[in-house]
Amino acid sequence: MAMTSLILMLVGLTTMTATAHTTNPYWYQRYPAYPPYCSIPSEMNRRSIPPLRPNVHVGDSRLAHVTAVIRHGARTPWSGQMQCWDNYNEIWDCDLTTFLSPPSPRTVDEEEQNGDSGSSSDAMFLFEKRYDALLFPQENELGGTCQKGQLLLRGYDQELVNGQYLRNAYVFDGSNMEHDITMRLLDLKADIRPYDEPTLRYRSDDDQRTLMSGQVLLRGMFGTEFVQQTKVNYGQSPIIPLHVADRSRDVLNPNHDECPALDDLYETAMASSDFKALNTSTEFRHLYTMIEKELGVKEMTSPLECLMTTICTDRTLPDILDDYERKPTNKTAAKWEASYANNRFERLMKLGTQVEVFPFLHNDATYSKLAMGPLWAEILDKILPIIDRGDRGAARNKLHVISGHDTTLIPLLASLGIWGLDKWPPYASMFLLELHEFIDGRTDKDFYPSYYGFRLVFNGQVLTDQITGCPEGHDICDFGVLRNLLQPFAKRDGRMCEATKTTAQLLGTEASQIVSGSGGVWLYLVTIFMSIAIGFYGAKWKLKRSDRVAIAGIAEMTEFRGGYRDYPTIPSEDDEKPDMRVI
Repeated sequence: MAMTSLILMLVGLTTMTATAHTTNPYWYQRYPAYPPYCSIPSEMNRRSIPPLRPNVHVGDSRLAHVTAVIRHGARTPWSGQMQCWDNYNEIWDCDLTTFLSPPSPRTVDEEEQNGDSGSSSDAMFLFEKRYDALLFPQENELGGTCQKGQLLLRGYDQELVNGQYLRNAYVFDGSNMEHDITMRLLDLKADIRPYDEPTLRYRSDDDQRTLMSGQVLLRGMFGTEFVQQTKVNYGQSPIIPLHVADRSRDVLNPNHDECPALDDLYETAMASSDFKALNTSTEFRHLYTMIEKELGVKEMTSPLECLMTTICTDRTLPDILDDYERKPTNKTAAKWEASYANNRFERLMKLGTQVEVFPFLHNDATYSKLAMGPLWAEILDKILPIIDRGDRGAARNKLHVISGHDTTLIPLLASLGIWGLDKWPPYASMFLLELHEFIDGRTDKDFYPSYYGFRLVFNGQVLTDQITGCPEGHDICDFGVLRNLLQPFAKRDGRMCEATKTTAQLLGTEASQIVSGSGGVWLYLVTIFMSIAIGFYGAKWKLKRSDRVAIAGIAEMTEFRGGYRDYPTIPSEDDEKPDMRVI
């Protein structure tokens, strides 16, 4: 079967090695400080992968596998229709472009062997995609030459650094004899082409920013080997399989179409008393008054999106919000302070984060567990054969790179119980799941009863001991703890995705049974009975997913189901009947 190769690269930097690149000195100069979300160079410098801390309970070990889940780097806005503040009309032009390649030379030779085109495999070429076809009055959604949600050069730099961190931590190339032998996932003396399958598996969804982010990361990790292989192979670049799915069917984000029960769990979370308390708080009303009176909009499309795509690219914030880690000194500053207090940027950022994160954490992260079940199963597909069958040879998967979104990392970590309401993954965030094999008899079996342990690292911080059941202060925890935690929901089948809206409302605090399948038959029968008893309740209140329903002060939107899901918005005081439903 013919396979098309997708080549993503930066124009003018195609011969650059990973170690030769420096950040543009004109970036991140407009503001005195930037939120961690922006992942400026000083922030990225704090995210190197830490060495293993000494542990008297662990004998000799070797790193057997790493799963690296990343968020794409800095990008353009995902919509050209955002309402941020009065006169918000940004034009986005991009220097980073995408190249497309025809099928591989081998496929061309096979397909054209009976043709008369001559040496077909030598007649290769690339397409450069340029978003410049429209002329005034027609235009792209972002006004200039950028795609919606496209990776920016800033994001390119961020993922290049991530690739270098992976190389420094896990790749032994013989140049540094002090490299920790317990962390040598890839030894280039043995793994001559470490980017080939099955050693490497690269997975992404089909968005430009995720595809290119993963490719740049691999460039940062294996740039030297790519150059060497191209020279040896007479100019032909290495071909790395890229595993993707239809965007509308993929499971790297919560996919409500693939699993309708997610609608129910989402609605239950947003109709909960805890969310209503957040959404009607004094702070909420205070900030909403500011949005309406000072920014000139009744609804702000995602505070995170508006604030971060502005400040992280050195664009102009409204004066009233230009107070991140500084105090405005203009003539209206005192008035703003009296009316809305200080730290308005940071408070709006925090509130926007809480509103968006809430459903992922509600009810013991039931929504996140159901949403991430297939992805966890995909991750375990590459780990369990090493543990259960002892696949320790060269044919095993050693590095599994998954390029996704913020809405990949949040539910993934929430399902483990290690995420918080005030946290949002910055650009180019990286979550690492390391599998360590204990190879001698000196490891304390009271702490590590199996032959394998795991370490979790997020943006350079070890999180392992935050997992329930893992010893405090230990980098490595027995893999059985993680396996038992994931077992109820890390699956593709049997997820009870057919649940109705009524199901989630009736189950209340026991909605987690939808995820684990506990008492599945009984639960199913009771649900049917109660659904009949209450008649058309679900049909009466079920709205089209594209409808916007008033409930909260901010029109929060994030990436769901291959598109964007409306978060609730607060009704204007002029509205006659505030509607407290969600979709």
